Amino acid sequence: MGEHFGEWLAVTEKKKKWLRRAFISFALFLAVCVALFFALPRLLIAPVKTAQADVILHAAMDAKSKSDDYVADLYRRGVAGKIICVSSQISWEIYPADFARERLISLGVPAQDVLSLHLPLAPCDAMKLPLIVDFVKSRGWKSVLWIGRPESSRYADWLGRRFFEKEGIDVTASYTPSDREELTQSWWRTHWKVQRFVGVAMNISLDLLYSECR
Repeated sequence: MGEHFGEWLAVTEKKKKWLRRAFISFALFLAVCVALFFALPRLLIAPVKTAQADVILHAAMDAKSKSDDYVADLYRRGVAGKIICVSSQISWEIYPADFARERLISLGVPAQDVLSLHLPLAPCDAMKLPLIVDFVKSRGWKSVLWIGRPESSRYADWLGRRFFEKEGIDVTASYTPSDREELTQSWWRTHWKVQRFVGVAMNISLDLLYSECR
């Protein structure tokens, strides 16, 4: 009896130790996840940059963005002499790039200086970039200022340099400063902001698993 009781106590103690370790491991994992979640803006958003370029690549079409006004202002300040609005279609024969071009023209950018480039639907940006690089090369441009979304800026900088610079084209990836201010203000309390940060983080993680997307 006493021997069986001792064995039971030993087994119980092992279970307690295992449960304690499991709880500590889960707590540490949860703490890391929470820390990474609140670090997303710092991890994903690069410092804003402005560089003289031959062309501005406008890829930040969004209802909540002030990017059209920012791109038009960059043009007026002489940062670049040409603008390319790029996008894939969102519906049959409907491309946000066309609307962005018309918006820039309404803001005073001469029609001959703003172009619209239609991109195919693709699983990731890396599969579209060769088309943009070829378009830029065909025009003889040697430098690009890429205006995208703030939450994609670090990855866009890495991806842009990988594709543009190997073709001898300088690229600077940036975004509209006011978009960052809007996006990062109490972002964890707003569904669409959390959705954008988490969505980009998941997409980048997935893209890095496939050679055609990195």
